Amino acid sequence: MKILHLAPQNYTGVLTLFVRGHRALGHESRLVTFFEARNVYEEDICLDLPFVGPMEWLWKLKRLVRSGSMRVPFTGTSERIVWKPSLLERPLFALRDRIWSPRIERAAREHGLWDFDIYHLEGGMSFFRDGRDVRRLKSEGRKIVSYYHGLDLRMRGAIRPVWEATDLHLTCEFDLYQRYPEIDYLFLPFDPDSMPEARPSGERIRICHAPRLPEVKGTAAIIEAVEDLSRELPVELVLIRDMTHSETLEIKASCHLAIDQIADGDMGYGVNSLETLSMGICTVTNLSPAYREFIPDHPFALAEPGSLRRVLRELVLDRELRERHARSGPAWIASRHHWLSVARRLHEAYAGKGWLG
Repeated sequence: MKILHLAPQNYTGVLTLFVRGHRALGHESRLVTFFEARNVYEEDICLDLPFVGPMEWLWKLKRLVRSGSMRVPFTGTSERIVWKPSLLERPLFALRDRIWSPRIERAAREHGLWDFDIYHLEGGMSFFRDGRDVRRLKSEGRKIVSYYHGLDLRMRGAIRPVWEATDLHLTCEFDLYQRYPEIDYLFLPFDPDSMPEARPSGERIRICHAPRLPEVKGTAAIIEAVEDLSRELPVELVLIRDMTHSETLEIKASCHLAIDQIADGDMGYGVNSLETLSMGICTVTNLSPAYREFIPDHPFALAEPGSLRRVLRELVLDRELRERHARSGPAWIASRHHWLSVARRLHEAYAGKGWLG
């Protein structure tokens, strides 16, 4: 089979691992991205399309035209929403589609982008917001998979033509799995062998936190808790932002503790946690009671905004407790998130749909 992954950017490197998994199982696979991720992950086919990405002017324009995704707070929403462009936003997307179309068709001819059997759409997003491409693929009998990882359904909502064309909805977000009966759960793929080993040193306990969106992670409360604790104990917060992936890993490996997020127990954990757990670093996050039941063997130290200072204090003072959490991390990552195991689970889902015959 030929499997194409399509995404705006490869911002956590996860999509490269999906491609690797397909290839390891004997299939042809490629990754197409709209633009290069700022934190410099591996690219395959990067189209360098204009009018998309994290540029400040684009964020200002989105706010000005009241972009559909910007009308929902960064903490997301628990409601089921469908993406609806504002009146000002609609002609801008139509203009972008006209500008993108010849570039996409040129890349399609060069790389055979319309010749794949299965299309994985990261965040439920195809090239065009009007869904012309996914409708065409569907009419030709191609299989459509949408994988939701992040704030896409929480902020932007489902893109109707893509949602309706999708044959297999997947997510690694527990709250979306609970809320949408159409969506199946698939753990994020990860390569633990690519991680450096943790090597913290010194008497001062270094606590790292790497938020891409501070509003979502509860970063302000984390900063306050660690600063308050530093008045009593030798601790420091290492805030990691706007660095390449290799730089980020080096800094994480020098830390004794890591905090993923404390804002919402259903947000759970992401690639930040996979990295630090694989390194053998005690990792703190917030899991709801239902999430804890879903992964009862998890290795996390759990904290909420009101308990974070107390939990950190216990971990700083009790080295054995801290190291017990740290030791349990690598084995759990290998059992739940190894890229080849996730690939096998994904292909089992294909088989269940009758796609492998």
